[in-house]
Amino acid sequence: MPSSEASTYDIRKSVWDGIPIDQWEPSKWKQWKPKQPASDENAKMEREYLRIKHAIGQANSALSLDRIKVKLKLTSPKTIALQGTFPCRPGDVGKHGSPNKQYTISCGFVANDAGVKMAVLKARELDLLLMTKQFQWTPDLLGKQAHNLGALDKNKPEQLISELIQEYEREFWKTHEKNRQGIRTWETHYMRHLKKLPQDVPLSAQSLAAALEKTKANTSGRFFLVWQLKKFCEFCGIDDFKTIYAYMTPKPHPTIRKIPSDEEIIQGFIKMGMPLSAYASKENLTQPEQWQWAYGMLATYGLRPHELFAVDIVAFTHTLNTFHLVTLNPSLTEGTKTGERSCGIPPLHPHWIELFDLKNIRLPYNEGTLSNKTAKLHIKFRTSDIGFRPYDLRHAYALRGHRLRVPIKTMADYMGHTVQEHTKTYQRWMNEDTNLEIYKEVVIHRQGTTKEALKERISELEAENTALKAENATLKGLLIKHQLGEFLSQ
Repeated sequence: MPSSEASTYDIRKSVWDGIPIDQWEPSKWKQWKPKQPASDENAKMEREYLRIKHAIGQANSALSLDRIKVKLKLTSPKTIALQGTFPCRPGDVGKHGSPNKQYTISCGFVANDAGVKMAVLKARELDLLLMTKQFQWTPDLLGKQAHNLGALDKNKPEQLISELIQEYEREFWKTHEKNRQGIRTWETHYMRHLKKLPQDVPLSAQSLAAALEKTKANTSGRFFLVWQLKKFCEFCGIDDFKTIYAYMTPKPHPTIRKIPSDEEIIQGFIKMGMPLSAYASKENLTQPEQWQWAYGMLATYGLRPHELFAVDIVAFTHTLNTFHLVTLNPSLTEGTKTGERSCGIPPLHPHWIELFDLKNIRLPYNEGTLSNKTAKLHIKFRTSDIGFRPYDLRHAYALRGHRLRVPIKTMADYMGHTVQEHTKTYQRWMNEDTNLEIYKEVVIHRQGTTKEALKERISELEAENTALKAENATLKGLLIKHQLGEFLSQ
């Protein structure tokens, strides 16, 4: 075959017996074009390609048995690369800000038996470095990128922190949807911490220390700042975290909340309906009955405050909605925190629908942004001296489901959680008083009622047994008469 034809021939486009070569079982490489003449160089190359592919599959199986996470990959008919999850390259960032990312590393191994053996040894070497946390991106592993980074570093002036943050944000939006939820994530989990850095100086140990000094030790602010600065430094290609680690603090335990009882929730509803001050502004005013309706919805359905404005009112008030389920329309609020629920949200106290008159829709005044609407709700709770916050109604809904013995998976669906998140978030609010209340309700109260019910049931069964005996005696008498009649008629 002419050399020009060999250089342009693409093995991966080969087809035999109607099957493309990359869909052929590599272990059956000898059966690929078996009757082709020995002079057919293409068939030889194709069988060799399948043979090496089979050898790589066997090598990867052996690596998996040894729990080696770096694997071999045939990137072309002539080259073997290594594939695995590694720390991000300088200037790179993983999905959702992860410090690790999957890479295919070309080490120049030729696709033959010797290349397979050398690639296996390199895979084991890299896996050991990953296990011992000694892995580093060397110029050999970076390949062409090492030369590009070197050229950039020589010509590029030192960037200010504000410029690095802008690049970091652009990278963030590559993996996040730019909606209300995404914007909130950037502002609360990223920018909230990064703005503590001095913006008009290059990134250095001094600038990191200046930001860390603004937080107190053993606080959640310090914990999450350390976490975010570490991610930011990894993005900027800095792998020396001594300054950050010097300020590291353990994650503090959350304070125990006082979850309102059902009686306290009803009292809060009454407080929400107190008349407005005579000096209150008559413009853009939310009336007491509107605040009460909002309060009642949060209490009855365990909604997040912003989800109040995502309620599908038409579906809620429909005559066919006999179970009074609430469904959310995320498009009304540009998405909800955890997306759409997989089911309608039921009231765990159905009588609250009537008590709070929830089918009589009275949405609060809803001009302004969603953040402004929810902020006004928080302010109203404070000024009305309710004694707890809007989110505490959600926690009460979760514990109410626990007291009613609703399965955890079902409650997680109602609240838009995974089971793990639901358990982690809400079990910690169950303080000693709450646990005692559940014990009284589930064990003591039900035990007492069970004894009374058992006595009544025994009496019912005794009466039923007496009636059955009488009926049985009657039927026996009728049977004897019937048999006697048949005997006399013979």
